[in-house]
Amino acid sequence: MNDFLELTVGALASGCIYGLVALSYLLVTRPTGIINFAVGEWSMLAAFGGFLLLSKAGLAYPVGIAITLVAMFGIGWATERLTVRPLVVRGAPPLAPILALLGMLVVFREVVSLGFGPDPQPVPAAFGFGRLELGLIAGSYQSFFIIAVALSVFAAVWFFFERTLAGKSFEAVAIDRRAAALMGINLGRVTALAFAASAVVAGLAGVLVAPNVSAHYLMGLPLAIQGFTALVIGGVGRVEGALLGGLILAFVEQLTVRYAPIPPGLAMGVPLVLLIVFLLIRPTGLLRAREARA
Repeated sequence: MNDFLELTVGALASGCIYGLVALSYLLVTRPTGIINFAVGEWSMLAAFGGFLLLSKAGLAYPVGIAITLVAMFGIGWATERLTVRPLVVRGAPPLAPILALLGMLVVFREVVSLGFGPDPQPVPAAFGFGRLELGLIAGSYQSFFIIAVALSVFAAVWFFFERTLAGKSFEAVAIDRRAAALMGINLGRVTALAFAASAVVAGLAGVLVAPNVSAHYLMGLPLAIQGFTALVIGGVGRVEGALLGGLILAFVEQLTVRYAPIPPGLAMGVPLVLLIVFLLIRPTGLLRAREARA
């Protein structure tokens, strides 16, 4: 029983990371229709930012994380301005921005691999690597920290979209870009802010998971696959769907690794299997977009 409860805490933490990456996808996909597969590399960049500021520079954890996330905001904003907006202005096909962002994925990865080399780099945890026991429930300090931060982020994003005027403008763009423009909403500003916010959320996922896996230039691809799978499972149109999909994926992964009679390496294919299953059986995900509901 204790083993299962500890597995549950680990799965919740992993699910929250997957959910944050899925949310990063969602923040761009909903208002623009663009699938940004570079979100995994944004997580990787933030992980290395944590390595530089927390491990090398020795800054206090809140200060280092704040600087990292501000830098990620700038990276997301610049990515939209330099790679996406010129294509949209020129009337390029919808596939063009996706391919451009795939190119940026390679650029981010190669720059980091050249700058830091192939070796994993340590990133300190917020409260160290101790263990917290709450009755029968036990797990690392970092796992509980990840869960608390992720739930706070999802609550804040849900409140933004559901209860603020700015959030309603994002939703209006997501539902009908032309009608939103006719209502006076600045589509360019919404798109740039969507990319910037997406980079911040992906970066947060990166710095949260980095103490557990270390900062490595190849860490972005698994996160991108897991986050995209979580988004497909939960539903592309709902903030809460990103978290739901992440939790489902993490629990399936953890149960497969712990109890299935297969080599651990094969369990890495679980996200791809779930992705294919949901695309074939329920491509809209478990939660439908609001405009699709009766």
